[in-house]
Amino acid sequence: MHAVKFKPRAFLAHQGEECSKFWLILDGTVQFRAISFEGQNTVISSFGPGELIGAYSCPKAFNFDICVLSPMTALEVSATTLSELVTGHSDIGAGLSRIYAGQLDVVLDRFSSRVSLSAVGRFYKELLRATEGRDTVSPPPVIASLALIAQTTRETGSRALGNLERRGIVERGHDYLKIVSRGMLEDLVV
Repeated sequence: MHAVKFKPRAFLAHQGEECSKFWLILDGTVQFRAISFEGQNTVISSFGPGELIGAYSCPKAFNFDICVLSPMTALEVSATTLSELVTGHSDIGAGLSRIYAGQLDVVLDRFSSRVSLSAVGRFYKELLRATEGRDTVSPPPVIASLALIAQTTRETGSRALGNLERRGIVERGHDYLKIVSRGMLEDLVV
């Protein structure tokens, strides 16, 4: 593997085009986005440090774009080289399967949220996920980005966050977001 760097808004793969590379993200974030025939942009999932993306064993055409959100550094290898490594080293295959299982859980959780939660509930759930269990996050999550992941509008996200502030559930400054009552926020995920 060799280290590569990508700037924000770079595309690692385009929907419908063949990709033959595999990446281990060291720093930064990417999103998988699909565009429907009607032009609707849907975020499938986001991935960050320690996660795996790309073609696993052979070149393949993706049904989504892989777009870099924040400056990203990754280790890159061709899909065929990775396949050969896994064949010769079962411990590498076991490690990859654990990471992929975790990623599948997140994607299934988002899918479940999409069909069972309100738009505001999805936004609150993504806000909780973005804080990664911390009470204070600096810099604060970007409302438009959380809304896109939650499959709602920036306006809905902004109103939902404003409601949390008015109720004293979160505190927001220009360089931080603090969850004052995690339990109350979790109760609003409906």
